[in-house]
Amino acid sequence: MEILVQEKKPVYPLPGPGLLIALSSSGWVGLLSLISFGADNGYAFVGITLLTLIFKYALITGLARFTLVSGTDIFSGLGSVPGPKNWAIWMFNCVLYAEIFLLGFSSLTVVRLINELFGTDFEPVYVITGVFCLIFLLVAYHSYWFFRRILIGAIIFLMIGFGLLIVTATIPIDELTAGLIPDMSTYFGVYEAAIIMSSVGSGFSLLFYSVWLVSHLKRKVSSDEIPEIFLRARIDAGMGMAILFLLCMLYFSLGYVFLYEHGLGAPESDLILEIIFTIMNLGPNGVILFAIVCIIALFCSLLGGLYGRARVLETTLPRIIPGFHMTRMRYLLIVFILVLSAVISDLFFTAALAREFIAIRLILFGVLGTLLIWLDRSLGIQERGSFCWYIIMAVGTLVSFLIGCNLTIRYFFP
Repeated sequence: MEILVQEKKPVYPLPGPGLLIALSSSGWVGLLSLISFGADNGYAFVGITLLTLIFKYALITGLARFTLVSGTDIFSGLGSVPGPKNWAIWMFNCVLYAEIFLLGFSSLTVVRLINELFGTDFEPVYVITGVFCLIFLLVAYHSYWFFRRILIGAIIFLMIGFGLLIVTATIPIDELTAGLIPDMSTYFGVYEAAIIMSSVGSGFSLLFYSVWLVSHLKRKVSSDEIPEIFLRARIDAGMGMAILFLLCMLYFSLGYVFLYEHGLGAPESDLILEIIFTIMNLGPNGVILFAIVCIIALFCSLLGGLYGRARVLETTLPRIIPGFHMTRMRYLLIVFILVLSAVISDLFFTAALAREFIAIRLILFGVLGTLLIWLDRSLGIQERGSFCWYIIMAVGTLVSFLIGCNLTIRYFFP
C-alpha cells in the first residue's frame, strides 16, 4: 500500500530577510552620516529619509511579488532583459562588489571606538585584520539562520541601547515638521540627500532578498499560497522600515541634542562619536555602553553587507560564466576576495571617491527601479503591483536618477 506524504506548506518566517537586510545597513549610515547630519542641520532630512524608506519598501515588496509569481529570483528576470546577454546581472554584480569599498571605510571607525573604549592605542591594521577575520569565519559558515540569529540579537541590543541613551532627550516637534521639506539648494544638501537615498534601508544588497526567498521556499508556490506568503513579506518589509525610521530618528536626535542645540556643527564623521562621548558626560558605564552599541552597529553593517553580497555572487556567477560551477572552495574564495577588498579599501578611500560612487549608485537605483517595473509588467494582469505601487516606484526611480545626475553635474561643474 502506497503511503502519501503530504508536502510541507511553505512558511515565510518573521522576522525575515526584509527586516534584517534593511536594518543591517543602519550601522554605518547612522553612525557615520545621520548623526553628522543631525549636528549640522537638525531634522532637516527627516522627510527625505521617510520617502527613501517608502521607496525601499516598494522595492522589497516588488522583489517578493516577482519571485513568488515567477518562481525564480530577480536575477533570472534580469537575465531576460533585452540587450547584450546578462548585461543587467553583470552591472549589478559589479556595483555590489564596488559597494564593498564603502563598507570597508567603517572599519576605521571601529578601531577608533575600540581604542576609546579600552584606552588603548592599537595599530589600525591589526584591529582591522582581526575584525575581518572574524567576519570571514561568520560568512564562510554559510547559514542564513545563523546569520539571522546574530542580527536579531544585535538589533534588539541596539534599539535598547540607543533608547536608553536618548530617552531623556526632548525632540522639538516644530524642528521635526520643518524637516519634511529638505533643502536641496546647495551641493552638500544634494550630497547628503544622496547618501540617505542610496544607503538608508540598504543598497543593492536588497537583491539578496529575492535569492533568499527562492532558496527558502524550495519550489514554485501555488496561486493559492501566494497571498498569505506575500502578506507576511509585506509585514516583514513594513516592520523593517518602521524600526529603521525609528533608529534614524534616534541618530538624528543624537546629533541634534548633543551638538546642534549647543551651536556645534559636525566634525569629520569618524571623530563625531568621540566628541559625543565627551559631551554626553555619561560616566564610565555610559561611555562603555555607547561604545559597545556603536561597535556592534558597525560590525553588523559589515557582516550583513558581506554576507548578502557573497550569497548573491554564489547564485549569479554560475549563470553568467559558461562552465563555472560553484563549490565550497570557490564560495570561500569569493568571501575571501570580498573581505580582502574591504580591508584594502582603507588604503585609498577618499571623500571625493565616495561622492562619485554615491552618484553612480543613485543613477543605478533609477535603472533598477525601471527594470523592476518592466519585469512587473511582464506578469499577468492579476499578478501585477497596484496603481499605488507603480506611483511609488516611478517617483522613487525618477528622484533617484535626477539626484544622481544632479550630484554628478555639481561635482564636475561646480
